[in-house]
Amino acid sequence: MFNFSKKTSYTCRLATLEDAAEIAPLWAKFAQEREMADPALSIKSDFDFQAYIAQQLNRPLSYGWVLEDTQNSLSIVGCLLVYCYDEAPPPDLPLEWQFEHELNNPFKPRRVGSVLGLYIEPEYRNPQTIQLLTDAALDKAYEMKVSHLDILVSGEQTGMQAFLSRSGFTKAAVQYTKELAIIDEGELPNLHPPHPELKITEESGDRSIPLYDPQTQELVRNPDGEPVFLTVLRDEDGIPLTTSAGLPIYANPVRHPQTQDWVFDRQGQLLVCPVLQDDRGQVVELQGIPQFYPPDYEMVNGQLRLKQDEKGNYLFCDVERDREGTIVLSPDGSPLFKPVKAISVAKR
Repeated sequence: MFNFSKKTSYTCRLATLEDAAEIAPLWAKFAQEREMADPALSIKSDFDFQAYIAQQLNRPLSYGWVLEDTQNSLSIVGCLLVYCYDEAPPPDLPLEWQFEHELNNPFKPRRVGSVLGLYIEPEYRNPQTIQLLTDAALDKAYEMKVSHLDILVSGEQTGMQAFLSRSGFTKAAVQYTKELAIIDEGELPNLHPPHPELKITEESGDRSIPLYDPQTQELVRNPDGEPVFLTVLRDEDGIPLTTSAGLPIYANPVRHPQTQDWVFDRQGQLLVCPVLQDDRGQVVELQGIPQFYPPDYEMVNGQLRLKQDEKGNYLFCDVERDREGTIVLSPDGSPLFKPVKAISVAKR
């Protein structure tokens, strides 16, 4: 694996968006090596590697480094991409979602630096070049106070496995895969899980989806016994709201903090969180996920309950804004919310 014959000096630096065009061919070669090592993987013929790299470099908590050959006009000969994330739920996550997170995660959360990939041109592969890139990633991991670094290595990369072992990494798991031949070429069973825990139907029209109880899987009905549907949100002109990726944005229903049941307002309508929009009317996103105003809560006789005004309208938190009216974000890009003063959901 290692090439000791080429004597060259190198530099390693943080990648920028301007590097995307030069990194993309390297990442394509990285994908090809993964495809050769793993028979279960097959590269899409029309995949846009440059757009992928640009997206990763522009993504919050995503970092890339490039290895440059100083004797060849600083041409990029290697790269490393890492994405940092916290397995614990964010502190401002609504309580009803915290319940789901705890229910579905039996292991203690980690602060993870996930290595998306490391690639160096074959003629430049040696312990020095790999060390330069991995040291840069380690420095960032310590800076971000990451507790674990995860990297996926194929079984064929014995040299890389030996290097990682010498660098203090331990083998965490071994994955096996077996390709199964699909005998029947007819309609394939749907393997997409309902989201959020819903089954899509066309009967309600307008891309609406019926709401199901996550515990019983029964159809949720309003106080009048009618089935409840989640609809695509629309702007003031009736145009459907979409994410930056062009996906429809559905209403985000509220759950009771004690029973985890869906909540209905005084008119018998499903209570949903208002979508968060900036001063230009654009939906605020975090890593491609639309953000919503969370419900406001209060403690009553030692129990948490949804806050309501004097007319019985449910209240939602307000978003922090600076003096110019710009939404204030946390270091990880999450909008900051505060308890509402005296406004109702009807005024949103």
